[in-house]
Amino acid sequence: MHGETTRDVRYLIERLRQGDASARRALLERVYHRLCRIAAATLHGEFPRLSDQHELHSVVDQAWLRLLEALETTQPASAEEFYSLMFRKVRHVLLDLARRKSREDARVRHPIGGGDDSNSPSLFEAVDATDDPAQLAFWTEFHQEVANLPEAERTVFDFHYYAEFPQAEIAHLLNMHPKQVSRLWLSATGRLGRWLKGLKGSTS
Repeated sequence: MHGETTRDVRYLIERLRQGDASARRALLERVYHRLCRIAAATLHGEFPRLSDQHELHSVVDQAWLRLLEALETTQPASAEEFYSLMFRKVRHVLLDLARRKSREDARVRHPIGGGDDSNSPSLFEAVDATDDPAQLAFWTEFHQEVANLPEAERTVFDFHYYAEFPQAEIAHLLNMHPKQVSRLWLSATGRLGRWLKGLKGSTS
């Protein structure tokens, strides 16, 4: 797993639970490449407008700091819990940036005291393929929908979609049968597919 194994993570989590403060930073250093992959895949693939203004290392640094802070008061009981915490922190950073960008766009398009703006472009009007507020809004809502999935489905989706763990490895990590992981993945993607279908129906 590119320098990181589940055994490594479990070992460092156990050290952390035993009161070894040095394990906190060692754990984050061990999974740094995974944190970068998750952030890169989400930032560049789904938030291109953010990637124009925020470099990857900035997003990773923010997620790193949030993880470090969380681990000062939270001790994950397992590798699964730790990875889930990592997914949440990356998602929170990107959602915060997306909301901030949306507010900035709204101020630019609809300035206070700007008079009649009936001819101004809508906040969610597409500008072009790489600078599209609607795309930003869509992916913000998408990640919120992921966060609202049932816990087991969300966990499998996080591991497979965000961190690119193979389903067989997810099964081993979560102590599940591979078929159960497959069913949870299909259920999660089915829910998201129905949400997407409903979203398209409401805008047609």
